[in-house]
Amino acid sequence: MSPSQSKATARGVVTSFVAGASAMVAVGLIVPVAVQGGLAIREAFASTMVAEAPPIAPLDVAAVQAQLAEAERAVEESRVATADEVARLDRLSGR
Repeated sequence: MSPSQSKATARGVVTSFVAGASAMVAVGLIVPVAVQGGLAIREAFASTMVAEAPPIAPLDVAAVQAQLAEAERAVEESRVATADEVARLDRLSGR
């Protein structure tokens, strides 16, 4: 083979390879996106969201206040029940 003929053969092989690789990229990447509508403008519009329930349930203020009052009563009962022990610990620690 002459040098010009081998250059032409090499160019043909390279051109065929590049064309095949481009076709594979097009089929593998571009076509699925286009088929699924990834390039459609309608997908870019924001959809409206309808809230069926408030995101945070309203608080029952009376129930919360009742829980706080009960907790305060329990703390006070514990304080009264342990007052002797705390006083003894204070005496033993030198306070």
